[in-house]
Amino acid sequence: MKIALLLLFFVGAIVTSNGQFSVPLRRVQKGPRDFNEFMQTLTVRKTSLYHRLLLKKSGARLDLNNNLNVDYYGEISLGTPPQNFSVIFDTGSSVLWVPSFSCVHSPACWNHKFYFSAVSSTYRRDARHFKIVYGTGEVEGHYSTDTLTVGSLQVVNQTFGETTKESDNPFKHAKCDGLFGLAYPTVRNGIAPPLYNMMQQKLIDRPIMSFYLNRNTSASLGGELIFGGMNESLVKKETLNPIPLSKKAHWQFRMDGINTLTGDNWCKNGCEAIADTGTSLIIGPKSDVFGILNKIGAKIKKGQSVGMVDCSRISKLPPIIFKINARSYTLEPSDYIVTMKSGAEKVCFVGFSASSIKDAHWILGDVFLGKFYTVFNFGNGTVSFGQLK
Repeated sequence: MKIALLLLFFVGAIVTSNGQFSVPLRRVQKGPRDFNEFMQTLTVRKTSLYHRLLLKKSGARLDLNNNLNVDYYGEISLGTPPQNFSVIFDTGSSVLWVPSFSCVHSPACWNHKFYFSAVSSTYRRDARHFKIVYGTGEVEGHYSTDTLTVGSLQVVNQTFGETTKESDNPFKHAKCDGLFGLAYPTVRNGIAPPLYNMMQQKLIDRPIMSFYLNRNTSASLGGELIFGGMNESLVKKETLNPIPLSKKAHWQFRMDGINTLTGDNWCKNGCEAIADTGTSLIIGPKSDVFGILNKIGAKIKKGQSVGMVDCSRISKLPPIIFKINARSYTLEPSDYIVTMKSGAEKVCFVGFSASSIKDAHWILGDVFLGKFYTVFNFGNGTVSFGQLK
């Protein structure tokens, strides 16, 4: 049985020996996610990036939830007294948004928690409107300002989005209430994302954040996000190789190539890639992804952008090697094959999906990031992937 983890922030933080605050978890039984349901939302998740241009100074730790190895959630709160929300922590965007109490005409909002501005003593009105258009869905609403709480960390005067309209697909059946953006701020909206406010308010010493995404769905810990530091008990520090960003918007960098041990090569002459915790799979140009799927021997059904494999063949599939900044990052078959239910049947599919966008960048989502410990550094503009202990 698959398990999703829900965070509890109000049962008391535990102070660890290194001065960090650890938030305890409670396990809640959830049903296994269905493959057909996942495919319905994949288009929005994989194209959204192209449409959107605890806690001491020594480090702030936040545990995450793992929903069948495709989504990672944590809980935050907004307002005074706090109102709790489950959010996806997304390095591919810079906006924090949750459903507004006035989102009464969108059924997608009815399944999630609402933010009630009227009951918060620290709420400040912001009349600016926003709209985010995704591949097959959209959200819109207005900005507001209030106190953001992450564990025991309080960020005052944080501007965020209140959605007043959400399309059914994919938000109606989403396991989270909203999205917590962790990318560089955009000039267009002029809103400082939460991490910037944490730094400006001197809540963290170092302008970094680090992710551990646990791919074991039966484990008690779904993952961990640390603001201002890293968990040295999880990563081999000597393997962290700072990769300079080619563009300070999303966490975008240059990739040298993708290959197999038998000499197959994709991303020839180099290509651009983005590390995105808000994307489940690895997304790439159609020709390259289909080349990888053909090499693996995956079967692609009409109208789908992922390839299916026989679950009994996983151990016989080839490793896929990513060359980045003169280093090799290898995904074994057990890393890039995702297993789900399709009705009563178990299905296995390759965690690579083809983009429908011409000249698309590669998006290294959770299938890639789950293999490594990832450090995002706002200060020197780098991202690092380290080996897990």
